[in-house]
Amino acid sequence: MNKLTPSWATNKVREFDGSGVHRVGTPGDFASGEWLLSEACMKGMTVSKMPVAFDRAIIDEAYLECAQRRIEALPMFDSPATPGNGIAGLFSREGGDGQIGYVEFTPNAASIKGQPLEKIRAATHHSALVVATLSKSGSLSPINAQHFSSPLGPPVLQVAGMHSEFLQEQAADKMPIKVYSAIRKERSESFNIEACSRAIPAEKPIVIVTPRTGWWESTAERAGGLLAWLAGVEIAGRLQNENRLRRQVLAYATCGHELGHIGLDELIRQRGELLPKARYWLHLGANLGTASNLQMMIRADTLDDGNCMRDLLIAEGYPADFVAVEPIAKVSGEGHDLVKLGAKVLSLAGSNHYFHDANDRWPGNINAVGIVSISRAVARWVEQQAG
Repeated sequence: MNKLTPSWATNKVREFDGSGVHRVGTPGDFASGEWLLSEACMKGMTVSKMPVAFDRAIIDEAYLECAQRRIEALPMFDSPATPGNGIAGLFSREGGDGQIGYVEFTPNAASIKGQPLEKIRAATHHSALVVATLSKSGSLSPINAQHFSSPLGPPVLQVAGMHSEFLQEQAADKMPIKVYSAIRKERSESFNIEACSRAIPAEKPIVIVTPRTGWWESTAERAGGLLAWLAGVEIAGRLQNENRLRRQVLAYATCGHELGHIGLDELIRQRGELLPKARYWLHLGANLGTASNLQMMIRADTLDDGNCMRDLLIAEGYPADFVAVEPIAKVSGEGHDLVKLGAKVLSLAGSNHYFHDANDRWPGNINAVGIVSISRAVARWVEQQAG
């Protein structure tokens, strides 16, 4: 673990950030995926791609017009396009009597299924919805498309939070508004990355999973989890090479987190036997090592397991005041899906003032020392479990 230093973290995060916007199916997805594949191949485990086919949503145009003002928008990727030339009518707060409803949500409004925005979309009487995404910078911070495979409700257009005051006024006055979105689908393919140590049939394996794509560069959101994932892969490869491996380690970096976890769905389709078989699924979630918010949440099947990971983080230098152990019921993202499917899960997730924001970039929002602490703790945990 001597290689896991702040300079190592800084260099790797810079490389990840430099590969471009990491939205699934884009050049930045492929570039960062090849980068991660190359990094994993140097760790001593068997590494391969797992293709993930999907219908990529391509937005030709999306906007709203109100009070002689045009605002560029982004449709929710799990909502339908507007028909014909768009939808026009009176604007009101959601639940009011306007044809088009207005709501405001933070970008974590669809971290799992069943949250309030989803319930509004399923039940609304409005012909369309406008959502202002509220973030620290006021920029557009897209909300995940949990129903990407089966669009939900009416057309939904997302706009940057900087427009919220204007839109509140227009909705309060029930002003005329027009919304328009043109979306087409194109068959595409991304990939998960799979790293496997040698099989040890008599023992239950350890599975490490982390998402690798996001709406923008999503640097602090994703990079810390990816580096901790690589640290786990490296220690497993070392244990294998030194003939100290007593439990198989399997590691997956999945694509399509922002589109309803399509990469995890494909992983489960192909490796579903691991759900009950694995001793533990270690879920490395979002925002592991951000500079804007140090708060870290550990969710585990048992309090003892959560406290053990907390102790490892603190021993590796993560500030104790910012580490909380919470019930597994609070787990989000892919970890939530795994728990629902019956897996035994230990999940790490952080906090990020620039979550889903285009300003989540290196170097401003990166805590290299925190990433090192997390990566070293994950490596020690893997060594304890598999060595």
